[in-house]
Amino acid sequence: MASSSQALVKLDFKESLIQQGKRETTDTLLKRLKTLRQKLSVLEQDATDTKTLDPVRKPLIHQTILHHKDRGVRAYAACCLADLLKLYAPDAPYSDVQLRDIFQFFHTQITQNLRPTTSHARPQGKNKAPDASQTTLNQRITDIPYYPDYYYLIESLATIKSIVLICDVPGAEELMDGFFSGFIEIARPDMSKTLMRYMRDVLVSIIEEASTLPQGVMDSIINEFVQHSSKPETPSFQLIVDVCNEVADKLKHPFYAHFSQIQLDHGVDPSPNDLKILSQSHDLLLTINRFCPDTLLLAVPRLEENLQAADEVPLRSLSTRTLGHLFAQRAGAGGAGTSGDDNPAKKYPSTWRAWLTKQVDKAVPVRLAWVETTRGILVNHPAVRQQLEEAMVGRLADPDEKVRGTMSRVLGSLDYETALHHVQTKTLRALGDRILDKKSSVRSEALNALAKLWESAFSEIEAGDDGAIKQFGWIPQAIIAAILKGELPMDMRAQIISVFKKSILPLPADGDDDEDWVDKFLLVASTLDEQAQNGLVNLTNLRGIAEGTYPFAAFAEFCEKYQGGMSDSPIDLKPQMNYLVQAVSTKVFGDSQQARKHIQAFVDLNEPRLYKLYRTCVDFSSSLATIIKARNEFLRRVHQSHEDLLPVLTVLLDNSAFDLINHSSIHTLLKRLQKPDSAKRAATASRFLVVIAKECAPMYKTHVAELVACISDKKNTKLVEVALQGLAAVSKVCPDVAPNESRLIERVIKLGYEGTYRQGKFAARFLGKIQNSDLNCGKLIDAILKAIDYTEEGAYEKHLTYLTAFTELARASPKTFTAKVKEIIKYVLDEIMLQPSPSQGVDGDEWVNIDELESLDHAKIIGLRLFTSYCLTFVKDPEAEELLKPALNLLTSVLGNDGMVDQNTAEGGPARCHMRLRAALCLHKLAQAPRFEKIITAPDNFELIGGCVQDPCFMVRNIWLKKIQKNLKYQTISPKWNIIPALAAMDPDQDNIIIAKSILTNIPRRCKQKPADVRIQHIELPFSRLILHLAHHPDLRWHEADEDEEDNEDDEDDDGAEKKPKVKEGITDIQNLKEIARCATSVAIISN
Repeated sequence: MASSSQALVKLDFKESLIQQGKRETTDTLLKRLKTLRQKLSVLEQDATDTKTLDPVRKPLIHQTILHHKDRGVRAYAACCLADLLKLYAPDAPYSDVQLRDIFQFFHTQITQNLRPTTSHARPQGKNKAPDASQTTLNQRITDIPYYPDYYYLIESLATIKSIVLICDVPGAEELMDGFFSGFIEIARPDMSKTLMRYMRDVLVSIIEEASTLPQGVMDSIINEFVQHSSKPETPSFQLIVDVCNEVADKLKHPFYAHFSQIQLDHGVDPSPNDLKILSQSHDLLLTINRFCPDTLLLAVPRLEENLQAADEVPLRSLSTRTLGHLFAQRAGAGGAGTSGDDNPAKKYPSTWRAWLTKQVDKAVPVRLAWVETTRGILVNHPAVRQQLEEAMVGRLADPDEKVRGTMSRVLGSLDYETALHHVQTKTLRALGDRILDKKSSVRSEALNALAKLWESAFSEIEAGDDGAIKQFGWIPQAIIAAILKGELPMDMRAQIISVFKKSILPLPADGDDDEDWVDKFLLVASTLDEQAQNGLVNLTNLRGIAEGTYPFAAFAEFCEKYQGGMSDSPIDLKPQMNYLVQAVSTKVFGDSQQARKHIQAFVDLNEPRLYKLYRTCVDFSSSLATIIKARNEFLRRVHQSHEDLLPVLTVLLDNSAFDLINHSSIHTLLKRLQKPDSAKRAATASRFLVVIAKECAPMYKTHVAELVACISDKKNTKLVEVALQGLAAVSKVCPDVAPNESRLIERVIKLGYEGTYRQGKFAARFLGKIQNSDLNCGKLIDAILKAIDYTEEGAYEKHLTYLTAFTELARASPKTFTAKVKEIIKYVLDEIMLQPSPSQGVDGDEWVNIDELESLDHAKIIGLRLFTSYCLTFVKDPEAEELLKPALNLLTSVLGNDGMVDQNTAEGGPARCHMRLRAALCLHKLAQAPRFEKIITAPDNFELIGGCVQDPCFMVRNIWLKKIQKNLKYQTISPKWNIIPALAAMDPDQDNIIIAKSILTNIPRRCKQKPADVRIQHIELPFSRLILHLAHHPDLRWHEADEDEEDNEDDEDDDGAEKKPKVKEGITDIQNLKEIARCATSVAIISN
């Protein structure tokens, strides 16, 4: 014991702290306390003789020192007392009451002396409190007198943990509350991280030691989350967050008690004020979860009970939204991590499952709340994405339009990376299905969502990113497919077109860079399939110009002449103006009377500037920059002066202006075809150059020289073909610009018999449209006949060129062609039509592209067209009917022989499909000539032609129906053809049924305004013929019921065998169209 006692260090302080009976200066006392502080600070716990500390123990808590007016005295005394608590530990050298006074003394020294003194900028308004951002510190913390001593005091309380004694003294709750509120008050930005950590440790020690947390402590913690969550960089807030995360387990029950009490007080039959309080508490819960999620492990499941509140829709909705936002938060989102997995399905399994069921809650507000919060979960929690996506797809088909629209908006708000990597393509395609939603609001949200996704991905798609193309490249096609829906109402179509042009292909700001615009157009077009590209052609507004069904240019011109009904013209312009208004309204808006009224109001405005701007937009000679400028000014003027007309006139512009493809696009399209950067874009450029040639040839008027230059290209056969087609088209409609140079004509003639078959076609067409056409066409015919003699046997690729050129020459120069017709016909029959097919023995009715057929089979199909073209050249000949017979016999025999010319040629299955289709189309074309109509539509012939609508091959039926649809559109041909589409009612493919239905519904609409006798001819008589035809149709049979089965309906066979299916009285159908066609073919062969 003696040796152990000798090892303890003694305090070497002989002076008396308090001098009895003497008045001493503060400096003297301060000097003694400083000496004592220095000597106590070097002593170590468990290595100091505590008996030597007794002389200073009591004087340090004397009122003279604790309440001394000098802050230095108090600071040194506090440090000395902290050292005594350290050296005496674990036993305190003071009573509980004295300890209370000591800790109160510590609290006072720290909070009063470290409290920041601040100044505020002058408030901006009356009675406004100063904003925290306007607060500045007057003094740095390190400049505070005796700062090192206060730092030492806090460090001692934190490291020695003597602060835990506070929990056992009288008035402990007040002291704990004081330390929390005081530390929150003194936290400041210029505090060192070490000091902040010591303060955190002090507060953590208090919470860990306390058996129960005082309400004041909880109020201080919660108040920080309420006041400073929006500015998490606030030091006091960071202090509390750090404390909560350190003792999350200890705080779980207090937080649970806090939120449970609010729920009990306000969650039963809540009033609007109760709901407001509950909403505030839920906001607080989300804030705490953002920064200290582990403190709420008991409080969050409490919300699950609210989800089951059957009669409390507002409460269910609020709780669903709160849980959704809570699940959406990531671990560490507020700057602090969690101790466990942040997967909501694992962290709160029961609550997660309960929340998922709210997607199908009976109340719309609850489902809406669920949908609105799904985005964050989808983005932040990969583990639950699959489960959540399935539910989200279900909400896209929700019965309520608000839910569907909100779900669409949520998907559209996803950023590019999330939509690319974390959302399945099928989910986005389900969003695409909402384009055709019955509700305009849902369609709008879905379209805008797809447009945003496309815009976010466009740069990557442009760069050729395969992932982006796969995930988003289908969007333009989906939108165009929606536009092409046959039964789509006009208002829906207008809405979809508007979004497509604003978002998928938005016009540039000024249009000065034509190349960039055309490249963007080609990029979008190259993502489309064949059908969608046809739809995009419709959106270019080029369709109908060649047919004369484009009323907009005439409408714009007539608006200027009409002058709002104030024209001085001696001719009454009103009937013509009314006709154009009706034509424009019907083409764009269908039968909408409201739209017609708005267009009529536009006509009556008599604003020449507006009419001129609109005419510029629908003028095929306008450039992109001119159209954009005119469009912008037009819409601006309408918005300023006639805002009520703006929606209708915007739709009118979208459906009539040449904004996608125009005069200035041709140069870049030719350039992309001439020097392609990709085969797909070159093919797309070629397609739209062909469209221009077919639909709006005058656009080429200023590009003739460029087309001539392209024809001289010796390597790019497609470029030469397209240039020839364009040149032939523009020469037809604008003969004054047709080139006539001898070198060009020689080049074209050579292409007519040495080029590809399509080059030969357009070469012959061009020669027939320029000066001296008969002479030039005669040269080409002679060149071909001469080339035939030198063509190797079996080289049928060459014959394709010869035949297509002959077909065009028959139309372009009938006189020249007729002079050589016997020689040509002999060649076609002997060398082509009657030659045995190389596809003999190929069975089946599979459709292939015509270029994939054997060359001889392809040549025979062209031969059918050649005979048809030749027949049309002598339609006015007195002996036309007699001259028609050979061609008629050939075409009908092809149909009667199931696509074969005869049994000797024996064409194979795919070739027969094309032959049947071409024969039917040729006969239909011949029937459009009044001279031939009666012969072609004779019963035997008409039955063969009409049978194509039930051909075994889908593509034959489909193309045939589309051709019929085009020719019956305006009801200008014989009404007999009106019954043909009705035979498609039993078609096994829905696409064909839709086309047939569209044709049949269009007929009454077209005949609505016609005289009664015309309606009888076009509707009633074809209908009666249809009934007669069906009565004798092989697809329909009348079956008599079996009398024995009627009498013994309930009897069973004696041997217990299974009964055969009963045959009931009535009509049954035979769906096997292929078998029917074979039967018909057999009958035709036997008859022959």
